[in-house]
Amino acid sequence: MKQIMLSALIFAAGAYAADLPAAHQSIEDTTTRAVSLKSWEISLVPLVGSQALDAGSSYGMRELNPLLASANGGFEMKGAMIKLGVTGAVVGAEYLVVRRYPRSARLIAKLNWTTGIVTTGFAIHNYAIR
Repeated sequence: MKQIMLSALIFAAGAYAADLPAAHQSIEDTTTRAVSLKSWEISLVPLVGSQALDAGSSYGMRELNPLLASANGGFEMKGAMIKLGVTGAVVGAEYLVVRRYPRSARLIAKLNWTTGIVTTGFAIHNYAIR
């Protein structure tokens, strides 16, 4: 029993130490990483919001993408679920990449903002032709 408790204590200490900055990292490096991670987290808002806005603006209209089109050729629930499911999968993949490679957070944040702007443009176009 003591061996199990000791093993659990060592494992918990190792897990806690993994969250601490390494001795060779400076405070500035950890601060820069924290800011990069925060900017990535904030960039998820326009990414997900623009995808939802685009799905809402396309709903009931003719869909040119055959993967998202329903049987009658329109954008309906099937297309919306696929679109939002893929967006969720992209966010999950980004999380795994940023967790493994924190330096990539700035680039991914810029890509998220760009994608959000472009997709919002598509949504605006959809609302304009209604």
